Amino acid sequence: MGFYTEFALWLDALLATYVADQTARIAAAIEPLVVTLCVLYVMIWGYLALFGKIEEPLTDSIKRFFTIGLVFAIAIHLWLYNEVIVTTAFDAPTALAAVVVGAYEPLAVIDQILHDGMDAGGRLMARGSLLDGFSFDIAGIALCILIGVVAVYAMFLLSLSKVALSVLLAIGPVFLVSALFNSTRRFLEAWVAQLANYALITVLTVLVSALMLHVISVATEQALAVGGGITLAHAMRVCVAAGLTLLVLRQVLPIAAGLAHGLALATQGAVSAGMLWAMGIGRRTTSDFLRGALLDNQTTRWDSLARRSGYGLKRGASWALSEAGRRMKEPNTIRREGRG
Repeated sequence: MGFYTEFALWLDALLATYVADQTARIAAAIEPLVVTLCVLYVMIWGYLALFGKIEEPLTDSIKRFFTIGLVFAIAIHLWLYNEVIVTTAFDAPTALAAVVVGAYEPLAVIDQILHDGMDAGGRLMARGSLLDGFSFDIAGIALCILIGVVAVYAMFLLSLSKVALSVLLAIGPVFLVSALFNSTRRFLEAWVAQLANYALITVLTVLVSALMLHVISVATEQALAVGGGITLAHAMRVCVAAGLTLLVLRQVLPIAAGLAHGLALATQGAVSAGMLWAMGIGRRTTSDFLRGALLDNQTTRWDSLARRSGYGLKRGASWALSEAGRRMKEPNTIRREGRG
């Protein structure tokens, strides 16, 4: 059992306990409100029936009392809520993905990607050394980092789906009560859409990971088949496959949102923004360092650390050059040692 498989099982156990506890607390908290809403619901229906606003009173009354009973049973007494709704939302996406990919445990796909990529990276680093073949070390490290990023992002998507589903299911009784009135049923529809959205994230992530595992596995097997003769071309092929996997995984959230008519979390924007932020920090740090090293004649305590570092480097280099020049200008002297 791989790292992520163990982590997923541990997380599922925690989230299952969380959902069971929170739904019971929320159901107990909203019970007085639901009773009041049901009384109001019956009063409105009686008012409409009294003034002849309902065409089929018998059929309509059966439907309305059935709705009240269903809301009380599921939202308040949690009748089949954990057994049907929670279990379906948690297990159905993984089971569907397992059927499609043909694997008993689809979560093992991520562990396999991580294992194959790290194996190829280790082979590359084994061929390199500090004095000979240093490029193999760089390629191996880059491959391990890229494979690690792909695996971590896939883990993030699956964990995001589980955590989001847990939160939505925990507050589910509140949205089930909204089925009483026509004007509030849109909240129930939005809740169901969000459940479908995050369930699809699990399915799509596993499907994309399984598809790209085949691509990465073929490239990795070709790289490992040559044994000690592994080359940079093999590493580049695996890196390209891993990079393609990462780019495809970044499209999972918009695809799931489009299918479920939900709102996608802007994680891909966050990833891009984080990369741009890091690049901006690097550019700003480099700019401050060069400014301190080339332009500043003095520094203050309000200057950035990079700017003061550049200024300190310039002063140190200037002192070293001046000291070297002074030593060179000193006249050479020959000292005679006395004989004792």
